[in-house]
Amino acid sequence: MTPFYNVIFRACDKVESVHKAKRPFGLNKKQIIKVCFFSIYKSISKFNARFVVIGDELSDEILNFFKLFKNVEVINEKFGDASGSLIKQLDIARTIPDDQWVYLCEDDYLHSPSCFEYVSEFIINSRNYVQTSHKKKNYLNFMIGNLEKVPIIIHTADYPDRYEPAWKRPSYIFLSRFCHWRQITNTTHTVLLQSKTFKKFEKDFRLSAIGPSDSKLSQKIYGRFNFKGKSLCLSPIHGLSTHMTEGVMTPLVDWDSIHLELIEEIKSQGVWFD
Repeated sequence: MTPFYNVIFRACDKVESVHKAKRPFGLNKKQIIKVCFFSIYKSISKFNARFVVIGDELSDEILNFFKLFKNVEVINEKFGDASGSLIKQLDIARTIPDDQWVYLCEDDYLHSPSCFEYVSEFIINSRNYVQTSHKKKNYLNFMIGNLEKVPIIIHTADYPDRYEPAWKRPSYIFLSRFCHWRQITNTTHTVLLQSKTFKKFEKDFRLSAIGPSDSKLSQKIYGRFNFKGKSLCLSPIHGLSTHMTEGVMTPLVDWDSIHLELIEEIKSQGVWFD
């Protein structure tokens, strides 16, 4: 069955970067929000989706930008920090029907045009793609069991540090129609999961919202070799999105061309300001 998506997009245009890191392509935070949101909206347009934007005292410029889009609800409040808006995001996620998918998304992830086509195909056929054998000839599978029964969480970006010596590690690789998927054990709070999976791990999500702490999220929820009470977290190869921060962008994808094409479309609506 084709998934129904609930995109819950957290946006704040007051702070350029939490970690003071530079943004790519000379973009400022308002421009980052516009191009990243539009990249999701366009990529998911062929599928059934609902959008909720959680704004932390957004400027009139950004509020007017979101008014251009259909099926987008904007909740603009004064949260004061990332924890406040993240908790609001989790409050909304818990109200979504079990069989629908929830995309908890931060405002600085740029998505490729094919992102949700690839993701949807994988979700529809995931039980076949991740199935493992319990036979003793594959000792690791014998110890872990059938991954078909483990909840799946998707992180669409592919971070370059995973290829550095300190972070190289054994992991499952799965093949879908359009790309490979690699088991990972660390993410930010930008994740896609079924609502019933969120509810299963809701306590851990809420604990990780204090700070917030990406490491608490990863340690509590993602399995590596032991999947009892854990989920299987997967990232596509090549990545289907990128964190728009210099030094951590998804490799081997022409993000420059992708973001320029999106900006030209936004400019045609008269809401892009250099």
